[in-house]
Amino acid sequence: MKLSNTEKLSLYGLAGSNLLGLVGKRTHPPAIIWVLTRRCFYECSHCDSWRDETPIDLAMLEVVAGKIAQARTKIVALSGGEPMMVKTLEPIVERLKSAGKKVSINTNGHLLEENADWVVRLGVDHVQVSVDGHTAELHDSIRRRHGSFDKILRGIDRVRRLRGSGIPKVSVCATVMKDNFEHLRELVERFDEVADAVELQPVHDSPGLLATAGAQPFSGEDRPAVRRELNRLVSDGGVFDDGFYRNFERFLFEPDSMQHLATDHCMPMIFNTLTVRDRGEAYICRYPLGHSLAEESVADVWSSAERWQLYRRLSEQGCGQPCWIRCNIHPSPAPGRALKKVAWSW
Repeated sequence: MKLSNTEKLSLYGLAGSNLLGLVGKRTHPPAIIWVLTRRCFYECSHCDSWRDETPIDLAMLEVVAGKIAQARTKIVALSGGEPMMVKTLEPIVERLKSAGKKVSINTNGHLLEENADWVVRLGVDHVQVSVDGHTAELHDSIRRRHGSFDKILRGIDRVRRLRGSGIPKVSVCATVMKDNFEHLRELVERFDEVADAVELQPVHDSPGLLATAGAQPFSGEDRPAVRRELNRLVSDGGVFDDGFYRNFERFLFEPDSMQHLATDHCMPMIFNTLTVRDRGEAYICRYPLGHSLAEESVADVWSSAERWQLYRRLSEQGCGQPCWIRCNIHPSPAPGRALKKVAWSW
């Protein structure tokens, strides 16, 4: 989600104020990732969200929406599962936008065409659509839903036509797996003109963070070919010529070696972002805090001793199940290392 310079300064100011928590001050998270539901109607080969049958508790979502609207949080990312399965998504977004929040929606894109009118009318700031192939044949085979590729394209097109030069900005994010890694450049080229941005993330085996299961695993024999395809993208320059994509191969084939590197890069994000699950349970990344917005305010949860204890544990031990997700990765490890020193000294 692109922010103006004024918005960035405001966000950085709120992030800096988090350090006041070290001396017992109540603070608020600059950003919240809200998992509205873990359910999804796609049966993707690399994801098991479709197995979740937990009923969507609309009354609880209303309670949590009220708590988030009252907080001094600047950015709210609505995620899932598939958030557009939530029948009250429109009024939830309206409430958050009325409270002055920057709102992003992460979606599989299947229902985007039907919801495009209110998404644009309410001023949603960013929509991220997950796409896993450059052709309908490849994408639909991974998603196990015939026609999904064309349905997503129609949704993106409708949003962009309605918004004109305004918002939301639309990005496409693809999960790199054995089924599609040989076509990364083709995928980027296919969606460069369709969306405002294209991003990639590696397939994960990350219980508690991402719903991943069933994808055919990479083997050591795949590594030279994966390196070749990634180098093609990096050599093109632009957004792919950075530390995130240069460490992509390492994460896919040596994830355990990134226990501390991933923490260094992720610490600015997890230091400034609260994750909220569908029942109001509060997390920092994959780690439960033992608190809930069903019973407490955002400030109460964010200012809890458990949050600071988690930072110290991560600073000492790193992450035992590191992730490598674009939205979590700071371009430089330096700020994360500084925050680890702060957490260590606390």
